[in-house]
Amino acid sequence: MRVWGGTGSPTGAGAHGSGPRSHLLGALALALALGCGLAGCGDAAGSAHAAGASGSAAPAPPPPAGSDGAPALDVAASAGPAGSAAPVLQADDWVERALRASDPRFAEWLARAHELRLQILVTVVEPGAATWVTHGYRADAEYFYPASAVKVFLAVAALRALDERAGRPIAPGTRIRRCRSKRPGCEPPDPDVDDEDSKKGEGESKPGDDPDAPKKHKKLYVGEELAKLLTFSDNESYNRFWDVVGHRELNERMAALGFPAVRFHHRMDTPAERSKQTLRVLLSPPRGKGFEVRARDSDLVLAPTPAPELSIGTAYLDGRRRVDAPMSFAAKNYAPLADLQRIERALLFPERPDSAPLGLDPSEHKLLVDAMTAHLPGSARMNDHHPLAPGVLEVVPAERVRYVGKAGRAYGFLLDNAFVEDRTSHRGFFVTATVYANPDGVMNDDDYAYDELARPILKAVGAAIARAVFGS
Repeated sequence: MRVWGGTGSPTGAGAHGSGPRSHLLGALALALALGCGLAGCGDAAGSAHAAGASGSAAPAPPPPAGSDGAPALDVAASAGPAGSAAPVLQADDWVERALRASDPRFAEWLARAHELRLQILVTVVEPGAATWVTHGYRADAEYFYPASAVKVFLAVAALRALDERAGRPIAPGTRIRRCRSKRPGCEPPDPDVDDEDSKKGEGESKPGDDPDAPKKHKKLYVGEELAKLLTFSDNESYNRFWDVVGHRELNERMAALGFPAVRFHHRMDTPAERSKQTLRVLLSPPRGKGFEVRARDSDLVLAPTPAPELSIGTAYLDGRRRVDAPMSFAAKNYAPLADLQRIERALLFPERPDSAPLGLDPSEHKLLVDAMTAHLPGSARMNDHHPLAPGVLEVVPAERVRYVGKAGRAYGFLLDNAFVEDRTSHRGFFVTATVYANPDGVMNDDDYAYDELARPILKAVGAAIARAVFGS
């Protein structure tokens, strides 16, 4: 059994021995032990700001009337591999002042910030600036469920895993075939069965059809599945790439890439205890020899999620049974707000010295960024898939906006992680924001206040940050 320590390093029997990867993980553990990771890096961030942030700060919004005290800033970036650096963290009330100056409703919302688990992280992008400054409001103050926002991490890990097995950047036209466990040959699992065969199973078979004939696989390709994963947030695509990477390797790759606080416990729509097994996967490139990813059963035990307040709500539904106690998220996926923003920064600006090196080919960066790029406005998906965008469009005309992001929504949490750029001035900002809207306190009842509360708040956040950075 291998136990993944809170610092991101494996301990106990079977841990990595000597070698570059072992030294890398050891360096991560040392950095975290010295105070980096979720708790920040002590005075390092402040020193970095004093040394390099001159001239790069965004214009300050007007001081708010009736501000109710010092900001609650608890922002950190996980220690990364050599050559990467944490964002420069400005310990100020920039975000709070921007919110209050933009919309009077924030007086009430900020008073309820802990109840709403409201957290915001903003990095202002100045063209040509050597250093970008990050401002936060309650960032990573308590646990939030990242939902589909973690799919960006999985996409990166899947490409890394496939590239290594192929010995070169994997071709987007590589076909994916999953094989149902404990069956001869390679019979597809139900979600991967060709549509015509699926209809036959539903009573639409034709005379002469052999009911015992092997089922056909859908034609699934790496590039298309990545686009479905990030553009349409497809959960089956997530589960297919989960089988490619695997529970253990996925978590190990997160630490090796500089994201040791990230926790992948489960597939989509499957509990953690049933997510450690993976199916066998056959990969067939359009040219060259194919390869197989074997079925695996992970024995990796993850350390506790490094976030407070993992028990949420007042009750939850367990099937048809109501349990009058908070629901534990200890075995749910997790990614700190800071890490969500860092991986998007690394995808969009890999050339910057403060970007975590993801080890992807430039064509793979483009593939993922294109899949995350929104086409605004007129998209029926905008409110669901880009909840900050409607507010941004109140400030900047749609034809001037470049919007790249990945959102998540589940259990009453609504999250958006986006890069917003004014195509005219090339000024921009990264904004990662999450809010929890569950007035009745019951989890799993599908009765959440997304439309009444969560979406209005994130829309107002988008407008406030856009006004602060771009002007009214």
